[in-house]
Amino acid sequence: MRTLRRDGGYGVASVLPTGAGGADPTVSISMPLTALCFLTLTAAAITWFVFSYGYIEDDAFIHLEFARSLAAGQGYAFNGLVTNGDTAPIWPLLLAGIHSLGFDWILSAKLACAAGLVAAVTGIWYLARDLAAGRPEQALLPAAAVMATLINPFFVHWSFSGMESVSALGLSFWAVRLVFLGSPTGARCLGAAVLLALGPLLRPELLLFAAIAGPVLLFRRWQALVQEPTARRLLAVLALATLMALPLLVWAGYALDTFGAVVPNTNLAKRGGPIRELAPRLLSVYALGFPVTLALLPFATLPGVLRWRAPAAVSVLLLWPLACIGFYLANHTVVQTRYCLLSMPAMSIAVLWLIAAARRPRMFAGAIAAMVLGATAVIGWVVVPHVANKVRYGEALSQVAAYLRQQIPPQSGVAVFAIGQVAFESRHPLVDIGGITDRSVMPYIGNADETLRWAKARGARYYITGGPPEPGAVQVFATEVPFIGWTLHHSQYSTRQLMAIYELQ
Repeated sequence: MRTLRRDGGYGVASVLPTGAGGADPTVSISMPLTALCFLTLTAAAITWFVFSYGYIEDDAFIHLEFARSLAAGQGYAFNGLVTNGDTAPIWPLLLAGIHSLGFDWILSAKLACAAGLVAAVTGIWYLARDLAAGRPEQALLPAAAVMATLINPFFVHWSFSGMESVSALGLSFWAVRLVFLGSPTGARCLGAAVLLALGPLLRPELLLFAAIAGPVLLFRRWQALVQEPTARRLLAVLALATLMALPLLVWAGYALDTFGAVVPNTNLAKRGGPIRELAPRLLSVYALGFPVTLALLPFATLPGVLRWRAPAAVSVLLLWPLACIGFYLANHTVVQTRYCLLSMPAMSIAVLWLIAAARRPRMFAGAIAAMVLGATAVIGWVVVPHVANKVRYGEALSQVAAYLRQQIPPQSGVAVFAIGQVAFESRHPLVDIGGITDRSVMPYIGNADETLRWAKARGARYYITGGPPEPGAVQVFATEVPFIGWTLHHSQYSTRQLMAIYELQ
């Protein structure tokens, strides 16, 4: 008879037998609720897919430009420049693969996001189901975990943006389940090793996760082979370790040989000032997306709640976001909403598990209600107008790109900060003043005059900005763009500002 550990996996010794006829009791966790949950969320996802179809993040266009270069056999190049400018090198490969099936580039990005959405939803469901392990007090955890994650405003925003964030989140959930839960069979460990190997090439923060989970995976596999000869155990563990390290080592060797650097340009381009200036921004971003999780964290970790021994998977879900925060602060990263999305849903699931394990149904129900209501409010107040404005902003950039393509001589460089869509649609040579493809501008970031001088030295004869970059600059094209930031001041979404192309003197 198969058995399932009471905690769902590694960390607690007690077991729970399967039900009559060998059926796994976790399979029958509130099937009607499960069906209703997935039908509702599927309808919501389709609705959002249609509503946000015109929105592709500018950084996603950077991925698409690299993908188009790969599809043309030109390697990792942006706008004709071979550069280490993509933080997620496996994502352009995926986009190019989907495009090779006959889909246009925009649809390829949307389909890649849809695949990531499926990976995230299934990963959350199966992880939470295994954590519930058939306990009555945890029966609602799978549906609650899926709902709390998918209704999160950051998840909604990035779900079909063309970015890799949701896919990376899904990969992390599957990796937690395979590494920390269930029996460490050969197939399970192989799957976990593949995910840990590919993770850092999808999001660099997942290298931190691999450093946490990798040793645990190797140790569990070593223990599982206790009956085998020592040489065979060593060979099996060494093979897993090699598999986990090989893709990253191959990419690092390729990057060093091709670009002259292993660390992507974006690591430096996304850095900000001192921690005392970055910490308030970090706190505000996390609080906007996960206020209920942060508010419940002290209660969920009280001694009274922790009278149940948490499995290792819950501890990892709880501590993984803290590791990311530590990295962002140590690296002086200007934290964006998609960075939070990579790890914070894990903390939300951990908090829900701890509250449910403490047999506090009212707190559990209140937590879910607060998460759903709070997230719905932010989605309606911020995300919907934000994405609607992103669509209009993209339309304005298309006008800019069309003007460059039709009116600006190809030998004339154009300086611009948001390089993605303009480069992808215009195919015009650009001078990147944001440092994504050319790190030599970084010493001048923040100094408009020095940045302009650098851009001219790089061949810029035109400049895309909101106002004249220098006295005497001639405006040759202008349009209005909406506000596209994250703000609780809803009235800002109705404001407009100038975007113009200036000919430099």
